[in-house]
Amino acid sequence: MSYDDLDLSFEHKEKLVQQAKELAESETVVNALAKVSALRRKWKRNDDYESNYEEELYSKFDSYLQAIAAKGAELNKTAAETKATIIEEAKKLLESNSMKKASEEMNDLMDQWKAAGTTDKETDDSLWEQFKEVRNEFSAKRKEYYKNLTERFAASKAAKEELIAKTKELAQSTDFRKSGNEMNALMDQWKAAGSAGRDYDDDLWKQFSAARNEFYANRKAHYAQLEETYKERAAKKQELLAEAKMCVAQSDFSDEMVERVKGLRARWKEVGFCGKDNEDNLWQQFNEAVNNFFNNMKYYR
Repeated sequence: MSYDDLDLSFEHKEKLVQQAKELAESETVVNALAKVSALRRKWKRNDDYESNYEEELYSKFDSYLQAIAAKGAELNKTAAETKATIIEEAKKLLESNSMKKASEEMNDLMDQWKAAGTTDKETDDSLWEQFKEVRNEFSAKRKEYYKNLTERFAASKAAKEELIAKTKELAQSTDFRKSGNEMNALMDQWKAAGSAGRDYDDDLWKQFSAARNEFYANRKAHYAQLEETYKERAAKKQELLAEAKMCVAQSDFSDEMVERVKGLRARWKEVGFCGKDNEDNLWQQFNEAVNNFFNNMKYYR
């Protein structure tokens, strides 16, 4: 044995110790674990000279590798606990009422599973089977949900198309009081019909809303015209009231005047209703004036 061989062996082992130290201090435990076996093989390739220094080097070398193994054991334990928690979280999603949100969360759990690391093969396989079983059950539930959702969308679409047809027909009605109540009922039915799906909801609503707007526009125009008619009628009744008061003031009870006053009543009826804001007040004044005329006539005669 030459001193050169001894020095070279020590140099190699010192490098291996340094490499083991760096791996032991590394945060990438999985990568460190993968290199432990290779480091031990490299150590064994060097001759053993049974020196104190060599024993000291091996003690350091082995302690670093043991530290890596301990981190690996802790990582395995943590990975197993993490995956067990993920499985429990996945089970909770089976009871979710929001399939879209639950699907997103299930995908997130899959990402967490991949990032959780590994344990020993037997534990990993067992945990994966449990997780896969929950995922398969969730997938079946999601498939059934969307199948039923498609059927509900179709039923909602048909119901809303029928409501649109009724609303379009009702939009042509001139019985605005009755039709207004029916229009409100159709709106309640629309809300109860549910969604027909993103592909149809907006277009269906535009049709329904357009028919409703047509009805309300017609009703607004009708009442605006009616209000104008009431104003015109009120003005005519004001004229008849003024004429009745004038007849009372003249104290003329000739047959001609009596017929004229009687005719005022007939003309009043012909004018028609002039709105609740004016009708009662004008009628009260008019009727009082006419009654005063005939009461005065009785007294005169």
